Amino acid sequence: MKQNVRESSQIAYDTLKTEPLGRQQKQVIAAVALLLRTAQHDNGWVSRRQIATTTDLETSTVAARTNALVAARRLVESEDLRRCPITGRSVHMVALPAPADREVA
Repeated sequence: MKQNVRESSQIAYDTLKTEPLGRQQKQVIAAVALLLRTAQHDNGWVSRRQIATTTDLETSTVAARTNALVAARRLVESEDLRRCPITGRSVHMVALPAPADREVA
């Protein structure tokens, strides 16, 4: 049974890379792009709380969608902690991948 769970999890993970984005995932990416365009970022990085504030989605919803987008390599996550401009806490921020990092579909 465990092998079936592992296989189905791998299939679900792999489909993240190719399936079309859901509505909330599109909102998250659009919010990141907006925060970048309006210079509300830390050297290209934005916090999940900034995205939540921009989209009016719950922070937990943004975290789940952002984590899925990072897993699908549609967003990248900072390795180092950075200070969130809203909460002041040290957090891992996200950014759009560099054009060379994007996979060609």
